[in-house]
Amino acid sequence: LWALALATFAWWGSAVAQTQTTQQADFIVAVVNSEPITNGEVRAQMQRITAQLTQQGQKVPPADELKRNVLERLIADRAQLQLARDSGVRIDDAAVDQAELSVASQNSIDVAELRRRAAKDGLDVAAFRNQLRDQLLLSRLHERDVTSRIRVTDQDIDRFILERQANNTDPFAQD
Repeated sequence: LWALALATFAWWGSAVAQTQTTQQADFIVAVVNSEPITNGEVRAQMQRITAQLTQQGQKVPPADELKRNVLERLIADRAQLQLARDSGVRIDDAAVDQAELSVASQNSIDVAELRRRAAKDGLDVAAFRNQLRDQLLLSRLHERDVTSRIRVTDQDIDRFILERQANNTDPFAQD
């Protein structure tokens, strides 16, 4: 009885060891303001990009170049997302719903089919919606940044009106 138990334990132990050696360990590859980016996140993003490029018939860059670019993008996105959250930018569920509907309609499918396709690509509904929320956060942050830099003075408006009047050669145009 003990021999059978030891043999079973030995087999199970070797199976666990083999499984552990075939699985790649996840580890932190970067930290953005105390928020880690893991190797698993980088690998998952690389797989998504590789699949997209392949599907579009485009050349996939060498793995080391792709990995470097993906990591740089994840770091930049993570920093911008933190800035957006710290700045008080919020995205409610209704905005995410609308974005999900918009993506589905752009692809001429319904939301259920969009979710099925996301699941096929390895994203569950919550992860897909979180990605949409993050994209909306980044978009709002960029809009806010651009809007805050645009300054139109009264002089700019007057100059524009004078230029339009000077360039207007239509004799029937109203002043």
